[in-house]
Amino acid sequence: MRTRLLLAATALLALPACLDPIVGTQCATGYSPCGGKCVATGACAVRDAGDAADGEDGTLLDGSPDETVTVADAQAVETSPAADGPPATDGDQSEVAVTSEDALLLVDTGVGDAAISSAGPDGDATRADAPSVDASLSCVGCLEAADAADDGTGASLADAGGDGTEADTGWDDTGPLPCLEPMAICNDECVDLTSDYENCGTCSNICTSSVCLSGTCLVCSSEETVCGQECINLASDPDNCGGCGVPCSNGLCSNGQCEAQGTGRVIVIGHDYLKNRPAMNRILGNAVFLWPKNPVRLLTYSVAANPTAIAGANGAIAQVATATGRLLQRTDVAAADVPTQLATADVFLIYGQEQASDATLNQLGQDWASAMTTFVNLGGTVILLDGYYSGNAGGVQILSQSGLFNIQHNVSTTNSVCTVVSPGDALASGLPKTYRCEQNSVNFTTSEVGSAVTSVVESGTLVVVDKVFF
Repeated sequence: MRTRLLLAATALLALPACLDPIVGTQCATGYSPCGGKCVATGACAVRDAGDAADGEDGTLLDGSPDETVTVADAQAVETSPAADGPPATDGDQSEVAVTSEDALLLVDTGVGDAAISSAGPDGDATRADAPSVDASLSCVGCLEAADAADDGTGASLADAGGDGTEADTGWDDTGPLPCLEPMAICNDECVDLTSDYENCGTCSNICTSSVCLSGTCLVCSSEETVCGQECINLASDPDNCGGCGVPCSNGLCSNGQCEAQGTGRVIVIGHDYLKNRPAMNRILGNAVFLWPKNPVRLLTYSVAANPTAIAGANGAIAQVATATGRLLQRTDVAAADVPTQLATADVFLIYGQEQASDATLNQLGQDWASAMTTFVNLGGTVILLDGYYSGNAGGVQILSQSGLFNIQHNVSTTNSVCTVVSPGDALASGLPKTYRCEQNSVNFTTSEVGSAVTSVVESGTLVVVDKVFF
């Protein structure tokens, strides 16, 4: 008898964990939402108990076979002589009277206003205003306690209200699970519409990138890959070169490969920047700031260039410097000073030589051949701007005559469409797929092929081409 009473007391003590009300719009500390209710954290389990536990008959705790009890009666206990009168017993010596301390255990359950009344004349104690237990509660601990209390008596802890109905638990079983902002209910779950990629901004709005930022799906171009929460071009990003989280120690990534330190190059651009636009400006800026040196030591040769074209080229460099936070030290030199000044430079820029003769251009190539070869072999960059001019066959004659790059003028591409054909090359970083070839633009031909030569932009043939020196 005492064992059954202690089990009943244990069940009642477990009730607060199952009936703990939702505090405001969330569960109290130590409890989690479970089927619209708050249960002890980790105790959520799906169970369809039905109504079988409600209204079952059983025998009284004193063993009388001819009386039936309600669920509330199942809570009744026999009291000790300290209560009102002697305990009621049928003489079964295995039954043990409950002491006043036992009664207090049953009284102080912490559930509502539940209390054990004083024993009646027949020795039976009754329970008043006890809260009920929903037979379908998804609470493992409560179900176990209820089963233990029901063991051998036929009585259930369900419907423990004084009037035989389910007591008020403090929540609406039929209402939705409340969610805190910015959470919202989607498919019976609380989700964060600002970051849930399966419910981004609205329910069931799935982000193909699997990234939701402030309620908006991250959308990458066909040339980009999602790394973390960013769209990255793995072909040219020095921090994600060829794969997410793969950095280049020298800061230079081309076509998904980190370039070796000290890789020199010759870059030919078929624009003299007499007229320019932001997209076309990016090419020259990328070429100047290719290596992660700060500031970049830029040596320039401008003797026979159009002043307007010089200003346009300088503006293109400044645009990219501002956008990337890079610094520049520019030094313009005469032809005779180029060989000695190259030793202190990182980049050598030759502006479009619109007013030079072919003879002058070929002579410059011969005079600078040795110094420029040494320069690129030590990791320097030579950039040559060119245009379609009526007075000469192009500045590329300097490169051909020096032996650095066998390349020739072809035809004018003014006002034609220039197309980026190597979006993974570092020179193409930030360029749109196509742009307008502005005034004086020209394309080229070359007999050199292989991995050292990369066509970056084309309009019929080469417009921007890169040759590396390992």
